[in-house]
Amino acid sequence: MISAIFEKMRSTEMNDWVGGSDPEAVGDASADIIRRMMPVSPESRVLDFGCGIGRGMLSLLRGGAPAKVVGMDIMPPVISFCQENIAPHFPEVSFDLIEGANDHYDQFIGDQFRKPLTQIKQDYKNYFNIAYAFSVFTHIDRKDFVDLLKLVEAMLAPGGYFLFTCFTLTEFSRKMVDHRQTIFPLADKAYVDNGEVLWGEKSDPLAFIAFDKQLLENMAWEAGLAIMKVEYSCWMGGNIGSSLHDLIVVRKPLPMVGQEEIVFTPVLDRNNLSSQSRSIS
Repeated sequence: MISAIFEKMRSTEMNDWVGGSDPEAVGDASADIIRRMMPVSPESRVLDFGCGIGRGMLSLLRGGAPAKVVGMDIMPPVISFCQENIAPHFPEVSFDLIEGANDHYDQFIGDQFRKPLTQIKQDYKNYFNIAYAFSVFTHIDRKDFVDLLKLVEAMLAPGGYFLFTCFTLTEFSRKMVDHRQTIFPLADKAYVDNGEVLWGEKSDPLAFIAFDKQLLENMAWEAGLAIMKVEYSCWMGGNIGSSLHDLIVVRKPLPMVGQEEIVFTPVLDRNNLSSQSRSIS
């Protein structure tokens, strides 16, 4: 059944809208990343944010269905595809068409009703403990970045994890960009916002957009999320990483506890250690 759904994905033009390539190969790679970088379990409540036609979700379900999986997207056709081809086979899966705009994807958005974000926050407040977004924050400008992170943060349970892909500007990736070593041509690139943001194409800024490492950390913290893991990828060239995009895992902090509940790790007393060494000798 899952193989039949992947075959339908191969035959729809919407697969090209969400990045192309073989949908099953992309889905399997995405599911492997999700399970490797976050503690997914049969009890997990999972959010697929920007689910597209459900490539990653379908592979994740093949590896063992979590308790609940919700896919969200702003494009009516892809949500309709998921509702018709995935939801009927998995009772734990549902989909929401949500409001939103993006210069890179607005051509696929009509006037169909989409659930307001205020309602989404209310419906799923502190609900998900696992969330992921592939190829969403690679097409989001700076002014929308924090707002989308805040949206996800509102839906995460305290202690919940969120994995998203992006392009990160580090000292190494900047050098590779400037020396034309990246796997993307970036022939008409432009640094903006005092060099904190890179557009790969000035004529279409959201086709490829990268953010300074420190800026990413600041934006995540502004949204109430702490960066836990970073895995750099092959986009920057130099045979770095195995994924196309950089992988960022953030976590919604748990509530602070009282001082009496903290079990402190003792700091090594080097003075006593020196005295003990002399006595032994």
